Amino acid sequence: MSKSIISNNKCCYVCGETRLLHKHHIFFGNANREKSEKYGCWVWLCYAHHNGSNAGVHFNKVLDDRLKKISQEKFNEVYKDKEFKTIFGKNYL
Repeated sequence: MSKSIISNNKCCYVCGETRLLHKHHIFFGNANREKSEKYGCWVWLCYAHHNGSNAGVHFNKVLDDRLKKISQEKFNEVYKDKEFKTIFGKNYL
């Protein structure tokens, strides 16, 4: 398992919950999920903030967009020699 570039804490990135955690790959789809894993673009989310309610990232575009922006910012800090848009195909900033 790769290390997240966004958070080192094993708790929900949104609310801090420590139970029923799901690993959320911020850029999903087959190819982007693998890239998210490779580059550490993932966070722990509780069931409610992942896919267990309307507040979950899979149903909440505002949260989804926020995580994508944060991930791109962190990617740019960590991988100064790589071009985010070339790898993930889109700019979220």
